[in-house]
Amino acid sequence: MTTRLLSLLFVLLTVAGCGQLPQPFSKDEANMAKAPFLIAPATEGVLVWPMVGVPDDIAELITDMTVDALQKRGVAASSNASNRSSLILTTSGERLADGALKVTWTLSRPSGEIVGTREDAIASDARFEQAVTQVARWIVPNARRTDVEPPPFSVTVYEVAGAPGNGNDLLRRAMAFALKRADVAVADFPPPDGFVVQGNVTITPKELGGDLVAISWSVMDARGRELGTIDQSNTVASGALDENWGPVASPIAKEAVPGIVTLIQRHLELVSSQ
Repeated sequence: MTTRLLSLLFVLLTVAGCGQLPQPFSKDEANMAKAPFLIAPATEGVLVWPMVGVPDDIAELITDMTVDALQKRGVAASSNASNRSSLILTTSGERLADGALKVTWTLSRPSGEIVGTREDAIASDARFEQAVTQVARWIVPNARRTDVEPPPFSVTVYEVAGAPGNGNDLLRRAMAFALKRADVAVADFPPPDGFVVQGNVTITPKELGGDLVAISWSVMDARGRELGTIDQSNTVASGALDENWGPVASPIAKEAVPGIVTLIQRHLELVSSQ
């Protein structure tokens, strides 16, 4: 980031209306890992709305930076994708007398119920990063707890099918790694009481441009009986994933893991209750 956030804030707030200003954080294809790629239907996720109270340019910039920072800290955040259970993070900005930007964060449920609010006075890039880190911890307070018992089951990740380029291999490896990061035991071969995850990818060119990428993760028991699927989809630039899936494989897998774990846990609860 070559342009400092607060200097850009100052320029935009003092010369708003003087024409289009250059965007230092371009939304180019090389930034695909930053894109909100697929919030799994079984996970809450967080929909980040544009900041109000500031010019559109700075609202877009801060929204993108917030989404990016939350994703890096393990929160399934997006500015344009959500599901029925997604939480909503709204922000408002107010310029203070000392030049700092007062940011009010409000987290609510789709019903409108407010989960909580917090305020930060941002006077530097470092303070902005600190604020977003604190917001991420606030949204997922137990994301890094070490006293939680690991899930009592193991998962074997089968080969992924349908992806061009290095997609099948990278998605399989990314899923295994994401499961391990979630403290799920990953086995090379499914034991009798284990579970299996297998991904299938389809890419469909859209009439108005871009490719619709759809990924379905089937969750099965060791006998091959399907427990359910986690479906993900997003539109990317045409041909963007023809060869290299490196920037997106990890975010895709990470977003799907909570839904996979939930399916298995619900199955085990159902079995134990019978």
